[in-house]
Amino acid sequence: MLFLVKVEIEKLHQIPVKSFFELLIKEWEYYDRMKKKGKVLAGGKLAGRRGAAAIFDAEDHAEIEAIVTRLPLFPLFTKIEITPLVNQEKALQDARRMYQLVKDVDTMVFPTSP
Repeated sequence: MLFLVKVEIEKLHQIPVKSFFELLIKEWEYYDRMKKKGKVLAGGKLAGRRGAAAIFDAEDHAEIEAIVTRLPLFPLFTKIEITPLVNQEKALQDARRMYQLVKDVDTMVFPTSP
């Protein structure tokens, strides 16, 4: 399964600067190990912010949770978003299937917001 993982440290805890940068280095080393194992497909630092985003390939929700909770900066994160993704091939297959269901209906429109 593919997951988009976004983590941020919106407010930095009281931590010595040296300790923070030691954890930050460990964080990116962990990311590098996960990439070499094929668990990270793409990602990087959020420009101008204390955070990162990556696409992970994990077996299931339990594995992605284990990966995220092992991140060295995990205790400092103030925002964590984990979103399951549908891969491109499946998205295209679904769009074609839905098109087949509606292609002969002339009056169907998407509802507008109130």
